[in-house]
Amino acid sequence: MMAQSRGRRFDPALILGVAARCVFDLPSVITCRPLRRGEPFPPTFWLTCPHLVKLCGSLESEGAVGELNMMAQRDQSGWSAYNLLHAQIRISLTEPPAAKFLRKFRRSQWDVLRKGGVGGIDYRASLKGGAKCLHLQTASWLALGFHPAAACLEDSLSPLYCKIPPEECLKNTPRIKEALHVEG
Repeated sequence: MMAQSRGRRFDPALILGVAARCVFDLPSVITCRPLRRGEPFPPTFWLTCPHLVKLCGSLESEGAVGELNMMAQRDQSGWSAYNLLHAQIRISLTEPPAAKFLRKFRRSQWDVLRKGGVGGIDYRASLKGGAKCLHLQTASWLALGFHPAAACLEDSLSPLYCKIPPEECLKNTPRIKEALHVEG
């Protein structure tokens, strides 16, 4: 998982739980805290499956985000509702004292949380071509079990699992369990 954050060091303290698992019962999507050291961390769902991370990267380089943006243009109400749901989820995951503080003293940071759709993208802008990242859309779809572009994602990403779990998955599972305070 750490290597999959594209050169950025992923803070395990952000992990709230496992949102989706692969056929090998390994985490494929994690749920993240909406704040990192008091600052907004907009991706609620983070894709951790190396197979899907690599596949999403390949598809992005072939123009998959553009396809999603065209789909958003054709189904604006569905995409708006989906992105608004993400803002609601992010707000619900924000601890009440932190939410109160942000609303009162850090309004711009609060707005990042409440106006951000999938991956923190302003859900009003997402209708103008802001799908941004196939990794975020895929993580969201797998975590929630639905997406306005579910059929497209399923066709593009099939199969959703690798034949044998890569060494990277097996190596990172103890770190994920440790971050979640899970034994075994």
